[in-house]
Formats: sequence, C-alpha cells, structure tokens
Amino acid sequence: MNREQIENDKKRYNIYILIGALYVLIKIAFVLAGYLHPGAIIHGLIPASVAIVVGVLAIKEMKQSDTIVWHRILVLVPILVFIITPIYMFFKEKEQWLINGRLEVLIIYEIMAIVQLIIALKQLKVVQQ
Repeated sequence: MNREQIENDKKRYNIYILIGALYVLIKIAFVLAGYLHPGAIIHGLIPASVAIVVGVLAIKEMKQSDTIVWHRILVLVPILVFIITPIYMFFKEKEQWLINGRLEVLIIYEIMAIVQLIIALKQLKVVQQ
C-alpha cells in the first residue's frame, strides 16, 4: 500500500466516523427545534457511539493485515441502523411515527446509513485485497 492509498483510506474512515457522530448531532438539532423530545438524544447516541468505536477500531485494525473482523462489523453497523431505526420508531411512536419531524429524521438516518455502508464496503474490499 502506498502512502497516497493509506491517506485515502484514513479519509474514508474519518468520514465514516463523522457520519456516526452526526447521528446524535441531528437528534440534538431536532430536539432544540422542538420536533423531538429530549429522550431522543439517547436514541441517537447509541448508533453514534457504536459507529465511532467501530470506526476507530477498524483504523487500528488497518495496520494489521492478517485480520478484518472490525471491517466486517464496519459494514454491519449501517445495515443495522438502516433496519432497526424505522422498526424502533414505529414501535415507540405507534400511529405518530412519521409526524412532527420524525419522518425527516428517518430519511436523514437512512441516507447516512447508506453512505456509511458504501464507505464500509469500499474499505472491506480494499482490506481484502
């Protein structure tokens, strides 16, 4: 791996981690705007924490060429966010699950999960080579 490739990989990991941090920051913005209750911040903190921790561990794992466990988990996290978020919102809010700013949060979360998944798949492909 040349120096330029390593720098590109680090940029992708950093974007993945930044998107992970945005999960909670978006919830905070919607709470401050009055669309969501303050407890929603905790619900954004869970995927944010997991994405950040897994991203950091994948960066550390990048230095070890013999293992790709965290890179596979890097792929799994956005898939889980993509699947669990609408299900959780539906069971928590019942008939009001797509009103009062919740639909917007769901769309943003789903787009962020797709972008994270694309980044994770790209990194997994690079590491497996």
